[in-house]
Amino acid sequence: MNTKSFICLCALGLALLFTQCAEEVTEATDTLLAEQCNRPFARPNLPSTWQPWTWNGYEKFPSLYFAAEPEGYLNAAQMQKISRFSLSILEFRMGQFMEETTTGYWAGGDLAGVMEHQVQQFRSAHPDGPPMLVYRSGMWAGSMFAKQWESLQDQSLFLEDERLSSGFIDYPRDVDESGEESGLKYCRWDFRKCETRAEYAELIAAAAREQTAGVFFDNAQSVPCDNQNELSYMSREARAAFMQAQTQVYAEVFSELVNNNQYPILSTTNGFSDIGGLVPWENDCPEGEEVLLEALEGIPFARNNEFWMWNLGETAARQMRNSIRETERGIPIIVHMPYFPNDGGCLEGCLTLDGEEKTYAQDEFLEFGMAAFLVAMGPGSYFGFSDMQNDPEGAGWFDVSWDYHPQFDRIVTGNPVGEVQVSNSGMTFTRQFENGTVWVNCADGTYGLAL
Repeated sequence: MNTKSFICLCALGLALLFTQCAEEVTEATDTLLAEQCNRPFARPNLPSTWQPWTWNGYEKFPSLYFAAEPEGYLNAAQMQKISRFSLSILEFRMGQFMEETTTGYWAGGDLAGVMEHQVQQFRSAHPDGPPMLVYRSGMWAGSMFAKQWESLQDQSLFLEDERLSSGFIDYPRDVDESGEESGLKYCRWDFRKCETRAEYAELIAAAAREQTAGVFFDNAQSVPCDNQNELSYMSREARAAFMQAQTQVYAEVFSELVNNNQYPILSTTNGFSDIGGLVPWENDCPEGEEVLLEALEGIPFARNNEFWMWNLGETAARQMRNSIRETERGIPIIVHMPYFPNDGGCLEGCLTLDGEEKTYAQDEFLEFGMAAFLVAMGPGSYFGFSDMQNDPEGAGWFDVSWDYHPQFDRIVTGNPVGEVQVSNSGMTFTRQFENGTVWVNCADGTYGLAL
């Protein structure tokens, strides 16, 4: 496929792309372990629910906007829409086509600068609007970011694996498809190396100096949790060493952000060891989420769940159990619920625990996801919902796919009353609030919002 098609597929989620598009290859197993690095940093030692803004999710539903305008900056109507949400994140496809007919560079070759300027524009237009965070990958360096383009020149910083890399190296400097090639092959960070950790920390330190609300770290544990050899050829022991080193980097860079009054969000498929992976890909993490939380003790962050209520049955129940445990431990959850209308809600169909297909209309699917979120949420948590099929090129990540729904104004819980109740062989989760009762049945996909 050409690189533009690659990027379009990418928007469905890099993890899905890798699952579907990886080539059949045989390579020698990578058994390299991590180098020992001594990188001291100032741990903030703040409560886990700290955020550099005020959260009022029990008084107003905490809605999330997480999208991009590929043609460039958001217009007035788009910013007005975003101002109604409770939290906003600029997705990495922002400005993808803004210089397609001029330089041919994605966001003019400076996506970080474009994003920061967009945040400033939004704050100026809507000073009372939601916090706006920017995007960085925990997996790849992309040439659409000026500083990351500089990092890419030192190919020793990256895993020696060129699969699925050209879309992040050559395409962002060849959006007009003129045929420009960089000659570079690798873009996935190799955190086992001290030099890589230092380079990545420097990039995030630069982000911490920007005038934004924080950073969303995508694919934060994709490489070490990949047991299909689609992202690397590392052995499980090598993936464990990689994961430990990467976690050390997150502790350092998250501290840098928090100490600069910015907020980190970590996106992962990982779960607690006794629960396991939360989606059907990248679900063989050598270390469970409890190890991550221990390493980040005293460093506030939110955990993003890729993708919320991906399907019914045990998949949904695992996500519920994991999220409830997270919020009980004071970790805010960020969720994005993908809606596939052509498939009745879930990609390729929602299946109940009994194996029967269940079809949802948009409002019903939205409310099912909202109910599940409300049962699990704690302070600092946010919920997003997008149509993954109304725009083939954006695949759910362009502004057009993110509406502000009436339910976000109508559904208000008040404070929680008591603990979450689990019944129906671990499939039904119920929570009482001041304004009523919310429940969700993961076995058959039903829900209640008696508020």
